[in-house]
Amino acid sequence: MAKTRLFIARHGKTMFNTIGRAQGWSDTPLTKEGERGIQELGIGLKEAGLHFVAAYSSDSGRTLQTMEIILRELGQETIPYKRDKRIREWCFGSLDGGYDAELFNGVIPRVFDKPV
Repeated sequence: MAKTRLFIARHGKTMFNTIGRAQGWSDTPLTKEGERGIQELGIGLKEAGLHFVAAYSSDSGRTLQTMEIILRELGQETIPYKRDKRIREWCFGSLDGGYDAELFNGVIPRVFDKPV
């Protein structure tokens, strides 16, 4: 049986990350800083000699943008790449796009039935 290694990366920094807003299903593009960080990740993966046989991401724009940069830096734009809505970030409903403090102070106490 072939050995399988799984690598997981988070999307690059987005505009919402910069201003402290919860993304959820709200989708903002990567910032220039986020693009540079992911580009550095791709370069590091290539320098480490990693070669991937397949890639997977959610279907959100920020993850598509992230994967495009990584695969380009690796020179692997033609490997099988699946986008799957089942691996999206949680939907925070009316709190999507809200400030992080609103999310954590509004949801966590209700989920765990205790104050933050």
